[in-house]
Amino acid sequence: MLFYCQMRWNHEGRISLDELWEIEEEETRHAEETLNSGYCIGLWKVAGQKRVIAVVDAESAEELDRSVFRLPMREYLEFEIIWPLRDYLGFAEDVANRYRPAEAEAAR
Repeated sequence: MLFYCQMRWNHEGRISLDELWEIEEEETRHAEETLNSGYCIGLWKVAGQKRVIAVVDAESAEELDRSVFRLPMREYLEFEIIWPLRDYLGFAEDVANRYRPAEAEAAR
């Protein structure tokens, strides 16, 4: 299942900038491993903001939730938005079937 995740760095007054860079360096290594594994489909840093956007392919919402607590930056990331995503072509098929199960349509 795909999820859109929008995170914001929330470190102000909690750690120094030097400490942030140390943890962020660890996070970037973790991110590269995650991208290479296919779990994370894409990862972007929003220019000029303290935000990161990811599209993650998790088995379930539970697995996504668990993965958040394995992030090196977990203590300093605020998850602003998490949206489950569905394939648009699957949606288009539902529209064509008027959201009736395909089996029920075949029985008509």
